[in-house]
Amino acid sequence: MRKVKPGDLAGTGKRPRHGQDPGPRGRSNLYAWIASLATFLLLNLVFLLERGPNAPLRIAGTALLLLSAVFMLAPFFQLPRHGGSQPGQSYMQTGAVVDRGLYGLVRHPQYLGYMMLAFGFVLLSQDWLALALAGVGVSGFYLQAVEEEKECLARFGQAYERYRRRVPRFNLVLGLVRRLRQGGA
Repeated sequence: MRKVKPGDLAGTGKRPRHGQDPGPRGRSNLYAWIASLATFLLLNLVFLLERGPNAPLRIAGTALLLLSAVFMLAPFFQLPRHGGSQPGQSYMQTGAVVDRGLYGLVRHPQYLGYMMLAFGFVLLSQDWLALALAGVGVSGFYLQAVEEEKECLARFGQAYERYRRRVPRFNLVLGLVRRLRQGGA
């Protein structure tokens, strides 16, 4: 397992200087901001809208919201515990590829949680504007994940490539099936 120092620029051991291209992470911040803004607007919109008329969809939306909380919160605990983060660092600054817990099912559980949150609110409201905002948010989180994977490949090399082949990006059902076939490891 290859260890990487915090702030390492594409596995070189160097940090980006002021004005230097920080790599994929810096460029992807735009996607994160767009996704976050769309999700924030969606959350506020849902409180202004009437609840949708279809009760089974509202129940499914509530279940999705509850499940989303698990996926959004677990990385705060799983990344520092299994990723070799140093005290005082962000929970996201890992020194190793994390493939345990939810990270053994999908590569981006936190983003999947945000996506579940967005679609949970769509199912609650059953409104076209909510669907449009959720679509923008989900697209932004997807693009953010793609950019972050480029950074992870640069930092962790073959270890991350093996992880990518083993664990799906967002497909939770496929991740569960693969985990069951491996014997629940």
